[in-house]
Amino acid sequence: MSVSVLLKKLFSSALPLVSAGLVLAACTTNPATGERQIAPLMSSAQEAKAGAEAHPKILEAYGGAYDDEKLGAYVAGVTARIVRATNQPSNPYRVTVLDSPVVNAFALPGGYVYVTRGLMALVNDEAELAGVIGHEIGHVAARHSAQRQTAALGTSVLGAVLGAVVGSSAVNQVVGLGGQGFLASYSRDQEYEADMLGVRYLANAGYDPYAAADFLHSMNAQDQLEAKMAGAAHDASQNNWLSSHPATPERVAAARRHAQDTGAPPSGRARSRDSYLSAIDGMLYGDDPSEGVVRDRTFIHPVLRFSFEAPPGFTVMNAPSAVAIQGPQRSVAKFDAGRKAAGMEIGQYLANEWAQGVRLGGLERFTVNGMKAATATTKIGDYNARLVVIEFSEDRVYRFLTGTLPQAGQQYDSAMREMVLSFRKISAAEARAVKPLRIRIVTARAGDNIGTLASRMVHSEFQADRFRVLNGLEPGQRVSAGERFKIVSD
Repeated sequence: MSVSVLLKKLFSSALPLVSAGLVLAACTTNPATGERQIAPLMSSAQEAKAGAEAHPKILEAYGGAYDDEKLGAYVAGVTARIVRATNQPSNPYRVTVLDSPVVNAFALPGGYVYVTRGLMALVNDEAELAGVIGHEIGHVAARHSAQRQTAALGTSVLGAVLGAVVGSSAVNQVVGLGGQGFLASYSRDQEYEADMLGVRYLANAGYDPYAAADFLHSMNAQDQLEAKMAGAAHDASQNNWLSSHPATPERVAAARRHAQDTGAPPSGRARSRDSYLSAIDGMLYGDDPSEGVVRDRTFIHPVLRFSFEAPPGFTVMNAPSAVAIQGPQRSVAKFDAGRKAAGMEIGQYLANEWAQGVRLGGLERFTVNGMKAATATTKIGDYNARLVVIEFSEDRVYRFLTGTLPQAGQQYDSAMREMVLSFRKISAAEARAVKPLRIRIVTARAGDNIGTLASRMVHSEFQADRFRVLNGLEPGQRVSAGERFKIVSD
């Protein structure tokens, strides 16, 4: 892939297609809410087909199913309980725990429900998990995906879009950008409707219906923490790029109103915290070492045998095909791998292969910890960008693409340079020392507080903040002896 394509993906945002007109369609009754709506142009059979075709691609995009039969069975049991509480209890649903550290949950047409282990690490009890699953089942039961496709169709593009949705291209549309497609871009009303249905299912299943609002609050706290670690302002109205379900204060308040409408008293229903914590004890947390791991600001790949460190105030996020680095004032970087022909000079590779067709300035050769490297600059939209490529072996290269906005001046140039220069090969002993992180359940003892428990976390930065968010605790909230909490350790 040329760097011009990569640059567009990194620095541009997708603009929604707005149809030229609305498709005239008959009205029908929404099976989940009982309200009248425009009949979706996709049939239930077509939705099921699209979901079935997308399922293997979702597994591929999210690292496959998490290999823990006991945990999978536990989640399946919670799902079955929620399904029995819907108005369509005979509909089939298939739940999968995805082996991904990303905090996400979604459902495909046809009853395919997914929760990531990253989301399960943030959940604090069974009722919260049930609320998440209920929300996703609400999307499926209300046929929101089909409604969204119907609303997007204009008369001039009707045939083309329908062909993409129900034909062989359905998988590509579903997986889309980062596994979104059917999974994201629900309207505000659809998100609120799924929240309402999820709360209703919680109450019908005998769970505490306030659990849904509590988890949305935890997601908002997680977004705030990520912004704090990145040195950025937090805007709760904006989507977290790691999640298709932003947790805004408005949604939290609405979910609490829905819970009040059920008539159940706050904290008067089952939450099953102990059983949930026992179920996730030992669950993998963060990245799988085989795909590289993030340790605070350091990225280490024990299989490919390299590491680098991001600057202070920057956050590092690992993904299957690249590592994203985000810093203050919207400064960004992307790290990935490439192949070059054996014998090709590194500067030629940058100018003629990776950056083919891109106007470059200041092409230079240098070395990084004994490895040949080349760098050049360019302009990408509003960003001042720098390209760096490092020759790791005769035919393998690693690449940094960094970008800063003009208003930031040159204050991050030195930090970005130090990040590049920190790239190095690691020894076999260093690679063996990289162990996976796991969720461990600990019991508070007399004299424990948030500080003492947080000190047992593997992270060296933002320990207390991470511990509070991980356990759904408010600032200033105290812990009591005998309470069980989540920590992250190896």
